[in-house]
Amino acid sequence: MNKNKMLKYLIDSDLQLISAHFNRQTYAAGETIFSEGVVLHALHLLVSGSVKVVRNNLDKEVVVAQLGPGELLGVTSLLDGSTISATVITVEPCEFDWIAFTDLHSLLELVPGLATRFYRSLGSVLADRLDTVLNQVTLPPTH
Repeated sequence: MNKNKMLKYLIDSDLQLISAHFNRQTYAAGETIFSEGVVLHALHLLVSGSVKVVRNNLDKEVVVAQLGPGELLGVTSLLDGSTISATVITVEPCEFDWIAFTDLHSLLELVPGLATRFYRSLGSVLADRLDTVLNQVTLPPTH
């Protein structure tokens, strides 16, 4: 795993440790990776390819995001056990690295400071995603 914007507060040894526990999975174009409403049990890192994140609105598919390499999926399920809020579909062939939450939690407890750096990175991911959503919303001018 290379350091990327998603895990920007991790140091090289953190990345090596977590990478050693990753599993690789490949998907063809057009495959549904996760369906809205499912609780994930692993954190997924998109290694190659791209996916679209969709929600159904009045029986129409609305693309809310398109994600590429380096993006993390399953963050909210990791943090609070909640279901994912959208469906993720491959746009092209994709490779994901994934680690089970139980394995990740064990690693976070093992190395001093790793949990702090890891969760700070996830906080940054969520802040960036919130900024993206807020920048898409146009508020009416106030008079």
